[in-house]
Order: sequence, then C-alpha cells, then structure tokens
Amino acid sequence: MKQLFVFIFFVVFTCVTAQERKFVIKGEMTSNTLCYSEDSVKEVKLECSIDGENVVIATSSVEDNKFKFEGAIPKNVDLCNITGFDNGSIQVFLEEGDIFVGPFEAAYPVAAKIAGTPCNDTYQEYIDLNNKCIKDGKARMKAVYASIPEDIKGNPEAETKFTAPTFYVNNIYFKIVFMDYVYRHIDSPVVLYVIKYAMVPTFTTDVIQEILNAVPQELHGRAMYKELVNDIRSANLKVGSEAPDISGRTPDGKELSLSDLKGKYVFIDFWASWCAPCRREIPYLKEALAYSENSDNLVVLSYSIDNKMNDWVNCIEKNDLKHKNWIHISTLKGWNSDAIKLFSVKGVPYTALIDPDGNVVEFELRGEEMVKKLKGIVDGTNKLKQ
Repeated sequence: MKQLFVFIFFVVFTCVTAQERKFVIKGEMTSNTLCYSEDSVKEVKLECSIDGENVVIATSSVEDNKFKFEGAIPKNVDLCNITGFDNGSIQVFLEEGDIFVGPFEAAYPVAAKIAGTPCNDTYQEYIDLNNKCIKDGKARMKAVYASIPEDIKGNPEAETKFTAPTFYVNNIYFKIVFMDYVYRHIDSPVVLYVIKYAMVPTFTTDVIQEILNAVPQELHGRAMYKELVNDIRSANLKVGSEAPDISGRTPDGKELSLSDLKGKYVFIDFWASWCAPCRREIPYLKEALAYSENSDNLVVLSYSIDNKMNDWVNCIEKNDLKHKNWIHISTLKGWNSDAIKLFSVKGVPYTALIDPDGNVVEFELRGEEMVKKLKGIVDGTNKLKQ
C-alpha cells in the first residue's frame, strides 16, 4: 500500500511539474549607478499584475552588475516589469525559456534590449520600430523648420502652414508602420499590447474593432484581449449596444463576471454601503425580487464600490440584502473599480438593465419604475426581447 501511495504521488508530482512553464531572466548592466542619486542598484524585483493587483513574483540581488530571476509562470500573466531603478522600469514578456536583458545602464533602464524568447524578440522589434518612427519624424520636422522663411519664424500661425503637412505625414507614417507590424505578428500576444498602447490612441474604435476581428481565436482568452473588447464596448456604450463584461468577487471569494449570467436579464445596481440614496432603493429592490421567487430569468447584480470588506459585508447582513436571485460582487477598489470606468458611473446609485444576450436595455431605472419593469420581465408582460 505504501509503495502504491509513493507511486501515485510520484506520478501526480511529475505531471504537475511537467505542466509548469518555467522562465529564466538574466540581466546585465554596464553601470549600476542610479539616475538621480549616487546610490547603486542592490536589488531588483519582477512585478506583474494578477487580478488587478501588482504582485512581486521574484527578487534578485545585483552582483557584479548582474541579476537573475527564475521560476514558474503564473497563470494569465503576460507583461511584467523589472523594477528597482529610480528612472523607470524594464518591460518583459514572461514566457517559457531564457530571457536576456541588456547590457544597459541602471540610470536608463528603458533603453535595455530584450531578447531570447519569441514574444520578447517580437516586442523588441516593436520598440525598435517605435524609436525609428520617432527619429524619422523628428528628422522630417527638423528639415521643415529649416526651410521656413526667416520673416515668419516665431509666428505660430504662419509656421503651421509649413509644419501641418509634415505632422500629417508623420501620423500616416506611424499608422502604416504599425498596421504592417500587426499584420506580420497577428498571432503573437505582443500585438494585443501594441494595439492597446500604440494604436488605440490614434485609430477610431471601428478600426480597432476590425483589427480585433482579425486576432486569432487562441488569443481571445488573454486578459489584454478582453480589456480591449471592453474598452470598445465602453466607448460605444448606449441602449442597444453590448455591455462591457464587468467582474468581481462575491463575499465568499468566488470570482464572477457579467458574462457568466448570459441567458438571463441582469439588473446591475452600482452602490456602496456608505451611500444613503442607495439604501433608500433597497425596499424597491426587495419588492422587485419578491416577484422572481418562482422565476430564474432575472437576477440583480449589486456591484459595490466599497473599499473595505467589513463595511460591504456588514451592510449586506444588517439590511438582509439576500435572495436567491440577488448576487453581490465587488473588487473593493472604490471609485478606481474597472466597472465604474467601463460604465462611466459618475455617482451612485446607478443602474443598467442588461438583456439575456448581454445588450443594454435601459439605464438609471429606480423606484417604482424599476419595480414595474422588473416585474414585467418576470411575468412576461414586458416583451423586451425580440
């Protein structure tokens, strides 16, 4: 029996170990002196975002101007930062294999070259292209300024007639270069970050949507892909449009998203325990939910913008905010909650009614009007779905 247990343990351990994706990051500095002081870098950290929080997943001492990180790659992590400098950080894609950083000066970490794995090679190509675009753009503009007649130099309005066409050319040049880059690397997760930070600021949401339509299915599960889709939905948010997919944790720690509730009508209620007008809506919510006692086609999703767990949970308990069709979630980030930004919530209470396909039916339903609308959904007298 003991031998069988040892064998089973060995098999399970081997399988888990085999499934772990390992990374090694080796960095080298030509100088470890900081930018804004005479101090030197003694320790660097590898930080990444996990569930919206910055987490240090590895640390390394600096010896002979070198450092090294190694370990298993956390789930759903792509881009990380190497920190410990006083003038920025170094971005690396965390993926299986050996990643090389540098050589670089600690005073200017953003100048470090990244290489060794597919994503980091692709990312370095983007950085080099971006630097080339900037350099070429400056060269064009310098040539234009040199050609401006002396008698109008210093007159901004007159100078614009000379410089405006070059601004336009630089903008088009930038777009063409990065459209080509995205086309060539459409299968790489790196493209999602380039879309987010290089293309979203200069392209319309319609163009960004078309680009996302070309991204292969394998990348749709990436956090950055979901973020880009949400950004587009948020920018186009109106009655009839698809709602952003907000998420949070229930009081018992379960992760839940709006998309998990597809197939039902969802009444999203943005609120907070400290909000008196929110508490005045409680009797109406309870009245509406009472009609759904024998139904499962409607749920109330109360999204709290509280910062403290105790305040949130105690308010739920004290006011008996419970029903089989009443779900509570929060990220406990207050007004910094992603959901607040995606729905452009300026104050609470704020509500949005979502249909079974995930589209917005109506905003700002409250009081008796809200009760009537939700009762109609339950008993079928409100034919909101076509």
